[in-house]
Amino acid sequence: MPDRIRTADLQADRVLLTDLLSHNLSPVAGGRRFDWLYTENPHGPARVWIAVEPGTGKGTGASAAFPRRLYVDGVLRLGYVLGDFCIDPEYRSLGLALQLQRACLEQLVSTSAVLSYDFPSDRMMAIYRRMKIAPMGQIVRWSKALRADRQIGKVAKRPQLVRILSAPVNKLLEWKDIAFRSSRGWTIGEHRADCQEEFTLLARNVGSRYGTCVERSAEYLNWRYLRHPLVRYELLTARRGTELMSYVVFSQTEEDAKIVDLFGFGDTTMWNALMAHVLLRLRARAVLTVSTPVLATDPWAGLLRKWGFRPREKSPVVVCELGRTAATSQDLPSPWFLMDGDRES
Repeated sequence: MPDRIRTADLQADRVLLTDLLSHNLSPVAGGRRFDWLYTENPHGPARVWIAVEPGTGKGTGASAAFPRRLYVDGVLRLGYVLGDFCIDPEYRSLGLALQLQRACLEQLVSTSAVLSYDFPSDRMMAIYRRMKIAPMGQIVRWSKALRADRQIGKVAKRPQLVRILSAPVNKLLEWKDIAFRSSRGWTIGEHRADCQEEFTLLARNVGSRYGTCVERSAEYLNWRYLRHPLVRYELLTARRGTELMSYVVFSQTEEDAKIVDLFGFGDTTMWNALMAHVLLRLRARAVLTVSTPVLATDPWAGLLRKWGFRPREKSPVVVCELGRTAATSQDLPSPWFLMDGDRES
């Protein structure tokens, strides 16, 4: 029986949506995450399209768009990050997937939004190709080893031997970071309270310099990181005197850490000091690796290499100028600033 695609009501369709997301994406995709992501976003509520089975009303698929205020050529505009796309395995077909994503993009044209972007999986990228939408670029995951225990453990199986063999290598890895450890007048500290107006001011002063990027206001940062229901994020700031100049946001999962946001003015000495404090903190917890995904064309690449990060796997980024049937990097505002924290959740 054909599926019917309609706009979802976040309240009336809450149970249908959370069931779809929980069964097809992750058990934690519904519940508290749903309220946080779909209804509490300071940039606005999510827009969702669902495929239902006529007659039964059973949900067979969903596609969502989450509002993001963007600086585009220095002007604040509305955009969307796409995500939470799913099709129930029993109804999975390329035809339904294409209809659902087309409905999403076509309906967004009726809003005041100018752009949408997505970090698609390989399966999702196949859908975009059928829609003649090419990748805007690639996200590169940069990774840095802080300790050698995991690699040595693949060869030396006994824990005691791993500790003995890892110790000198770990010291060498730490020694390599000493060169940029000096703060040189910068005050680096952990930010534990809610972000205040100074973060909004920083976003206003710096955002347009990055090209097209998400508006990182205090309200947005508090929602996106400090009130995330599933991930504990940490935020370190760099100040000149009392003035906020930059910050880094990162999270830790067991023995691995991820930097999801680097934002602020472009002073290399400041960034060296800030990164040194992040690495020092992670090493004290015996974290083995730290990684950060950034655009392949991002100017961060030079500093990341200097800090000892190395490029690993790549994945596509899709950007659509709403109202067009296809988009490439030549068609769109350039440059873009996207980091892992700019995903939907």
